[in-house]
Amino acid sequence: MAGPVIFSTGSLYPFGLDRVYAWISEAGYDGVEIMMDERWDTHQEDYLRDLVERHGVPILALHPPLRRGAWELTPEETLARVARLASRLEVPVVVAHPPPPGRPLERWKAGPLCEAREQGVVVAVENMPKSRPGGLFRVGRKSCYLPEHLAGVGEVTLDTSHAGASKVDLLRAHSVLATQLRHVHLSDSNLELGRDEHRLPGRGRLPLKPFLAALGASGYPGAVSLELKPWPLGTPDPEAILARMRAALRFTREGLGAI
Repeated sequence: MAGPVIFSTGSLYPFGLDRVYAWISEAGYDGVEIMMDERWDTHQEDYLRDLVERHGVPILALHPPLRRGAWELTPEETLARVARLASRLEVPVVVAHPPPPGRPLERWKAGPLCEAREQGVVVAVENMPKSRPGGLFRVGRKSCYLPEHLAGVGEVTLDTSHAGASKVDLLRAHSVLATQLRHVHLSDSNLELGRDEHRLPGRGRLPLKPFLAALGASGYPGAVSLELKPWPLGTPDPEAILARMRAALRFTREGLGAI
């Protein structure tokens, strides 16, 4: 049986959280991934519970802020606090970005990652996009972009756009990480090195239908989360946004063999 197909609120970050949550419900998704940012609405437990109750759609993943969020904590402190929030909200998965190149991965695994996982939720480390030659991430361990970079970190999130930006074979990445895979960020890519595009599924060159079929056949236990950029979704036109959200949901369920 195919798992839930959910939608990341980060896909429509220019809009208010309540409005995006309502669109997710109206489009028919099975759940929500909350992208936390500088807004308190994305951090406060009671408000998040209220969104679930009013819209009838569960939160199935939390994504810590990409920068300093409303708590104004370090990324390491934020990860543990998000995991505690997820535990109280009964959210099963927290997405974790590895530390940037130049910071020891082993020390992070033994410290902040271990502390977060002690909160009783899955903390799934995400593959990151490879930068262009000469870019910010040109030294160290190259930003954990190869599936082999994540072999020793436990549970992982596989982001298809990040794989595309790294020119990593998506089906091979799934094969390497299948036993560790607990969360998927789904979007398309034109496979240009360093361009993390997050295009609509089917509007790029990634083999997303074979990838989804492999997920469905492998007994993958987690959710598939649509993590897109606002502009491919038709922002700011609400009718276009809803139509494209529904099309992305249909594409994903068809690929998983759910319809």
